Amino acid sequence: MRRGLSKLSAFGIVALVATAGYFIGHQNGLRGSSWLLDEAEASGAGQVATGWSPTGVYPDHEVYFPGTEELGPDEMRVIACGSGMPMPRLKQAAACFLIELGNGEKFIFDVGTGSFTTLYALGMPLDYMTKIVLSHQHADHMGDLPTLWIYGMQNGRSKPLDIWGPGGGGMPETWGTQAAMDGILQFYNWMLETSKGGLDTRSLGMNVHEFDWSIPNNVIYDEDGVVIRTIPAIHLEGSVSFILEWKGMKIAFSGDTLANRWWTEAAKGADLAIHECFLPNEYFVSKYKFQPAEAIYVSTLVHTTAPVFGKIMALTEPKHAVAYHFQNDPETLPAVVTEVRKVYDGPVDFAVDGMVWNVTKEGVRTRVAMLNSQPFPPPSVVARQQEAAGGEKYETPEWILQGYEWETLQLMDQIHEDFNEQFGSDFQFPLRPADD
Repeated sequence: MRRGLSKLSAFGIVALVATAGYFIGHQNGLRGSSWLLDEAEASGAGQVATGWSPTGVYPDHEVYFPGTEELGPDEMRVIACGSGMPMPRLKQAAACFLIELGNGEKFIFDVGTGSFTTLYALGMPLDYMTKIVLSHQHADHMGDLPTLWIYGMQNGRSKPLDIWGPGGGGMPETWGTQAAMDGILQFYNWMLETSKGGLDTRSLGMNVHEFDWSIPNNVIYDEDGVVIRTIPAIHLEGSVSFILEWKGMKIAFSGDTLANRWWTEAAKGADLAIHECFLPNEYFVSKYKFQPAEAIYVSTLVHTTAPVFGKIMALTEPKHAVAYHFQNDPETLPAVVTEVRKVYDGPVDFAVDGMVWNVTKEGVRTRVAMLNSQPFPPPSVVARQQEAAGGEKYETPEWILQGYEWETLQLMDQIHEDFNEQFGSDFQFPLRPADD
């Protein structure tokens, strides 16, 4: 009994230390260190800061408030908009990372189920978030793409989406990204057609850039000094990981994959290495209620389990590592951290939704964003229009319109009159009884 308690105590100490290091990584500063006061003065009891006031604006923050900080010309900002798994959770959406560059470019790497809500909570004009890069077509990596696409016209986006995704490589053509996007268009065909002439449907355009997933170091984007390459992932056919390079900095992003040599070659020394890190195998039996055969298949044959994540980081030695794709809870985190730390002692964050990394050549700063849970649509940066391409306009059949309750007609005319007075317009409610 005493022996068992000794083991438990040792585990608890390791978990506590590891978890403390995790929270330290949230503070301001480079490489996860705590914030330093530039104007601090030494005193016998510690440091005394200047510039702080009980009524003024604090000079430093331990959180990121979206839209309040200018991104430097040689700086990248990465925001975890989905750090979790396929299982729906309010706390964690499925895989999604927004990468912002100091030249104004923004890329969304994967759009897993539930992640659009987090993207939207950033308060950023959706016209800025039109470049989508998909690692593969599992729902936890692209399940919210249809939502992001279809809701653009109602939430301030006027630009079409550019979508990069895998195809070719010996797969059937019907498995490729183009076929998937055609399916989305077909699924929402009614909504698209009946919106023409009423809403700005330019946002419903899709420019699909399908690339051969099987080619290592395949350059899929090369513009304005930004280069994005793909490497094959070992996760069924049609799965890749990405390397983004800009101004001498490198971000590596894995989709789902086993440890593979393409990653260890391409991601070595990355400024920020974001890689999946599954829960230890036993959790898939105890938490997911999988059969043991299912659990070992999922966690070791198509994904990277926590100890292997640590080994991958030890092999590639990134300046800063990020573990994602697991349920990050007080109960599960210590086990994940302990497994990783058995083989890797470098800087690492265990991602939660809203975690933010500012990347420069000097280092990486980790914080967590304060997201708006009740946002209204951000503004469009393009003048909105109702006219559809080619002058198309949907007209509701007259027999449906004649079902209008005419007892409310006078009220509706008054509503239009009030609106016109407020906005200087001259709109008239068009419906009238057939005998008028």
